[in-house]
Amino acid sequence: MFDRTRALDLIETAMDTDPFCPVCSAPATVSDHHGHIMLECSSASQPTSLTARVGAVLLPHLRHEIVDLSEGVAA
Repeated sequence: MFDRTRALDLIETAMDTDPFCPVCSAPATVSDHHGHIMLECSSASQPTSLTARVGAVLLPHLRHEIVDLSEGVAA
């Protein structure tokens, strides 16, 4: 279980460490996937061109879990 301060500190540290996707240099974003706070590439979720779609399959864009809140709610 995380308190709000600890969760925010983890998110800020992740954004400072990986502000851009190493594959495509798009900015990183923080998103919530059912209680899993993720840092992910902003362009990998919605590739528009054929090249971008093929690249999203072949190259691992930035995506990793920062905080798992699925077990409990941040205080």
